[in-house]
Amino acid sequence: MASSATHHPLFTSSLKLPSPTNPISKHYLLNPKKLQSFYLFKKPHFHRFSASPSAVATDPSTAVDKNLAEDAPPVEKVVLPTNESSNKLLRIRHTCAHVMAMAVQKVFPDAKVTIGPWIEHGFYYDFDIESLTDKDLKKIKKEMDRIIGRNLPLVREEVTRDEAQKRIAAINEPYKMEILESIKTEPITIYHIGNEWWDLCAGPHVETTGNINRRAVQLESVAGAYWRGDVNKPMLQRIYGTAWETEEQLNAYLHFKEEAKRRDHRRLGQDLDLFSIQDDAGGGLSVLASKVAVVRNIIEDLVEKRIPRGSRYESILYSTLCKAKDLWEY
Repeated sequence: MASSATHHPLFTSSLKLPSPTNPISKHYLLNPKKLQSFYLFKKPHFHRFSASPSAVATDPSTAVDKNLAEDAPPVEKVVLPTNESSNKLLRIRHTCAHVMAMAVQKVFPDAKVTIGPWIEHGFYYDFDIESLTDKDLKKIKKEMDRIIGRNLPLVREEVTRDEAQKRIAAINEPYKMEILESIKTEPITIYHIGNEWWDLCAGPHVETTGNINRRAVQLESVAGAYWRGDVNKPMLQRIYGTAWETEEQLNAYLHFKEEAKRRDHRRLGQDLDLFSIQDDAGGGLSVLASKVAVVRNIIEDLVEKRIPRGSRYESILYSTLCKAKDLWEY
């Protein structure tokens, strides 16, 4: 049965997924602690049913295909550090959030700042500002590059709560005043970028903006976000960015991100006609194509024959979901 399923015509004609054919050109390790790898290939092509696309996260402990391993040239590795494994990267990303906020207020003087933390692959900052466009992001990035190029120092300062309130009131930053009210400890810490911009912050940061490689920083997108996550509060503009220690690391991350987008099951499922979304069945519910139903039946039949009764695996009954009420009313 296993053999017939493997050579079923649906596997050889319908389920064709993009995958590599040329030798591996680079091998990326996202995080040595998590044991993940990214494989990059020169050219994609289509091959019969495979679980090895040209950029996937894998476990190095898993055996590599023998033929692929024999044909592959020496593998070049680029380690992609994480915030946990590299304090330098965490500082870079945190400082990038501040540099971006400074740049936004230089390009858009009326913008009000809120908060800007580091996140898994970069940073973000929320602003009270009119809707931003891709063109605006380019202007902001250009200003960020200027700030980075000026090699301005990051200076930590401790002030009293009263002093912090006076400074915030002087620059008319209402969101910062609300943040200050939520801080229960003293003294209040402030980080300056040169003598031109400052923010309430506990750190840490790089010593100067020149410690950031501007070619390893990219602004990615803009999204709406409610202040404090409350729908009853103002809608802010959240700018997401990614930052790395080197340009090579950035390119590796962007490549993997693009490959993951190309292999998104939501896109592939419709492009390969594996499922469709039917309004009659209800929004959000997918309908499998007949060829996928056949594959499913083959797998279920295989399971029934291979798993002995009385084992710790048990079959369950399931029902088809349908959200459209009128389908049940004849």
